[in-house]
Amino acid sequence: MDNTWLSIIPATITIAVAIWSKKVLPSLLLGLLVGSYLLNHSVIGGLETAIANVVNILSDKGNLQVLLFLYLFSGLIAMVRKAGGITAFSAWVGNFVKSEEGVFFTLWALFPVTFIDCAFRIIGAGSIIRPLADKHKIAKERLAFMLNNTASPIVELIPIATTFVGFNIANISQGFKAAGASAKQSAYSILLHSIPFQFFSIVVLAITFLSIFFQWKKPSAEKQKQAAKTEASKGMDMEDDKPEIKPRMINLAIPMVAVIFSSFFFFWYFGKSKDGADGTISSIIAATEPNKAMLVALFISMIITGIIYWLQKYPLKTMTADLIAGGNKLMEILAILVMAWSLGAVSQELKLSDFIQQQIGTSLPGWSIPVSLFITASAVTYFLGSGWAASALIMPFAISLAVSGGSGIPICVAAVITGGTFGDVTSPVAGMTNMASNAVDADQAKYLKYANPYNFTALVLAAILFLIFGIIGSQSLK
Repeated sequence: MDNTWLSIIPATITIAVAIWSKKVLPSLLLGLLVGSYLLNHSVIGGLETAIANVVNILSDKGNLQVLLFLYLFSGLIAMVRKAGGITAFSAWVGNFVKSEEGVFFTLWALFPVTFIDCAFRIIGAGSIIRPLADKHKIAKERLAFMLNNTASPIVELIPIATTFVGFNIANISQGFKAAGASAKQSAYSILLHSIPFQFFSIVVLAITFLSIFFQWKKPSAEKQKQAAKTEASKGMDMEDDKPEIKPRMINLAIPMVAVIFSSFFFFWYFGKSKDGADGTISSIIAATEPNKAMLVALFISMIITGIIYWLQKYPLKTMTADLIAGGNKLMEILAILVMAWSLGAVSQELKLSDFIQQQIGTSLPGWSIPVSLFITASAVTYFLGSGWAASALIMPFAISLAVSGGSGIPICVAAVITGGTFGDVTSPVAGMTNMASNAVDADQAKYLKYANPYNFTALVLAAILFLIFGIIGSQSLK
């Protein structure tokens, strides 16, 4: 008797329990233990199998590079905040903003120095814009909407020097392992090809920009009244109130410039000698080792930043403590990634790819796979509250489904990634929505009530685009 159907049990249990409990990490651990027990039918044997899979995940060089990059990057962000760079930049830019539209244009214009991480985008840009928004009496829910919708949706579309890049590459690589298929292209190349298909992010960015001029949904009648009141509850940017050194704009500019330019350099450096690189910039970047390039770039940027801060009398001991404290804030996310990747490995050992090919891949029309994955990723992220957790769960299944169903892998990868972004900017339990409302001291319920008409409109339009391009892609494969 074919028991490949057992392969869907661990992920099904994980998703169901996570949606019910809103606790992602315990749900992943439960799914991993159940899957390990199905592989080794004893309590001790199941524990041994679960531990062995976690160890294997942590022993993989690529996985370790991603985890280390995310940890250190979070630490660098903490150092930048404590150095007062954001505080100084906010004071300077306020001299040039004279209108409500000017505040929003400034928020968009800040992206070149805040694009490397969506949380940093929200915290950094929020810290800069909030005093300007108070001055021009902009409704807080509208500001939170504009801030959050210019974070994850844009960062997702940037193919270099962001935390999303390493994370998505690792997920795609794990997806190919789960599918039992060898990629004809590198995981990074597939990520590049998926960008034009990340329809929700593209549509919601267009809608968000247009909302500067044409509001479909009016914010609450209550405007911001007292700057003193908002100054009393800084929320997410409290750490910027007491910088360790004199606030200077270079304390923001130097780390950002160092990360961006060194990332481009090492993407080129590690890709120029690889097979498949024909000398063009695009082929070199596609052939590079992105996790390694970004990690080396980050190390060098941290050294440069540390020296600059130390010369300004930022104590090395304090700097180290701030770096570690910043990295520790991301420990739950790192644990989620390890558990999700281990769960994917267990599911593959239970023959998940065989089950998908036998039961689903032959029955689900190829044209319907992208839109189905997009809706699934959107729904799961909405209830889980974490696009990264949902992507880590769904990506192995998505690539297996794309391979067996004859659908394009880049569009299926895009469906999972951009579906997660919908949840990140819309879910009441998402970290990004909570962070955005806290960063500008907005009432989250009012913020989500304001944002939902825009975000759900983008969801519908994106689903239609996935359906259309799924049909076009399916016909082109015939």
